[in-house]
Amino acid sequence: MIKNVIKKTAVFLVLAAFLWEAPAETIRIIESASTHNLNPHITSFSYDSQILEALYEGLFSYDPRNSSAVPALATNYVISRDKKRWTFTLRENAAFSNNTPITASDVRNSWIQLLKTPGAPYASLLDIVEGAREFRMGLIPESEVGIYTTGPYSLMVKLTEPAAYLPNLLCHHTFSVIASNPTVYSGAYMLEDYTNGMIQLKKNPYYWDAENVKIDTFEFYKSMGPEDNAYAYNTGIAQWICTSEFPADKILNRDSIQFSAQFGTEFFFFRTKKMKPGKKETVWDNADFRLALLEGLPWDILRENNYFPATHLVPSVTDYPEINGFANSDLTQAKVMMMDARKAAGIPEGQLVDLKMDLSLYALNEKQEEAVRAVCKELFINPIITYSDFVPYMTNLPTSDGDIAIYSWIGDYADPLSFLDLFRSDSTLNASGWENERFDELLRESSLCNDNSTRYKLLGQAEQILMDDGMVIPVCTPVSGQVINLEEIGGWSKNVYNLHPLKYLYKKENVESKVPNVVKR
Repeated sequence: MIKNVIKKTAVFLVLAAFLWEAPAETIRIIESASTHNLNPHITSFSYDSQILEALYEGLFSYDPRNSSAVPALATNYVISRDKKRWTFTLRENAAFSNNTPITASDVRNSWIQLLKTPGAPYASLLDIVEGAREFRMGLIPESEVGIYTTGPYSLMVKLTEPAAYLPNLLCHHTFSVIASNPTVYSGAYMLEDYTNGMIQLKKNPYYWDAENVKIDTFEFYKSMGPEDNAYAYNTGIAQWICTSEFPADKILNRDSIQFSAQFGTEFFFFRTKKMKPGKKETVWDNADFRLALLEGLPWDILRENNYFPATHLVPSVTDYPEINGFANSDLTQAKVMMMDARKAAGIPEGQLVDLKMDLSLYALNEKQEEAVRAVCKELFINPIITYSDFVPYMTNLPTSDGDIAIYSWIGDYADPLSFLDLFRSDSTLNASGWENERFDELLRESSLCNDNSTRYKLLGQAEQILMDDGMVIPVCTPVSGQVINLEEIGGWSKNVYNLHPLKYLYKKENVESKVPNVVKR
């Protein structure tokens, strides 16, 4: 899941909308200034997930406390002895927002539609299902995909290999059940309004657990900038700032400020000729040039002011092996490595080589850019650095001829594979174009393991190949910052995905504000 790392604010919120008295069952939320894509099959942005999780639901959903998988549309499941056949039993009282029953056929149709959707970023995650990869590539008919309805409320899924992480994977919004009518929803809420940048969600009366959904209405407003966001929260106009765009020193109730590390990594990565227009090869398709640059990069400056610096791709996971990543700079060694790489490639020692970096806005601050340019100068590299706002940046990335891009990737399920799949050769998430047979083979071998210790060892070997090939420039583990008073609102917990299912939220009764002279709204 790609996290929006824009720090620039947008004035899009209509203040007048805040001035009327909201009913007690309404929660107003200030979010980032990004435009939403509410198609669960298409988007990969974390700021879309908060809303999509409310509008749509799949077989499993996230536990709000620890992000583990909990039953949603599925009540239970049975796994065959060879662990390749999973049979799910669905709730018979589940219905869409138009009161149409949700059946096993709806689940199958939703997943088939995902596989048929051009550009669906997460479609390849279903490649663990028998025939799914071949079907999405147009090689076999739909009937040969291993997803079967064995009854109105029974779904059987046949896997190519065991996948113990399947429930965690199926929590993701891309595997939600969708209706043929885009105005019909399977989740706890319905889209009531989306005008002037404001999104209003209303409770779905036909949701299977509607009696336990306590908040009738959620309203999402675009960020106006840190100062105005703080004012809206301090005065009770908004109850939740779910973006890091706020000045901590201006929040009157400091206990409302919530910081937490995420299951993610912010990193730069190289893009190979496979992903570029014309498929033109550059020196950066050569691992020797990449590794020479990485040896000299100013890691301390790139990672400064980050609470959790990252030296490799996969964030901390219990029992995962130690990876030899990139921790220290050695410009002298980098010069030697670059000289050897040039000699092997027949490039004169002093000849400049271009390095095109297409980045999202604020990916590098002024000090970091100056440090990168200084290292490039020593290595006779000509850095061509361009920045663009996040949405156009992500839109244009597939057709960019840039050698280096940046992601802030939040894992979509609690497993190292959620990161390593970004570099699998035939993954729909692979934006680098990198291909390595041994890497792919290790991922396949890991799927055969029944114990995490052996499986993680294989995945660690795969990550080491990726790091040793110099494809990734790891920077840090992202930290989310939000503002919400947990003495007034219940059902909200810090978690590694920074995803807070709206259906669990409720307003606590008879709570006195700690902030003086605040008008309750």
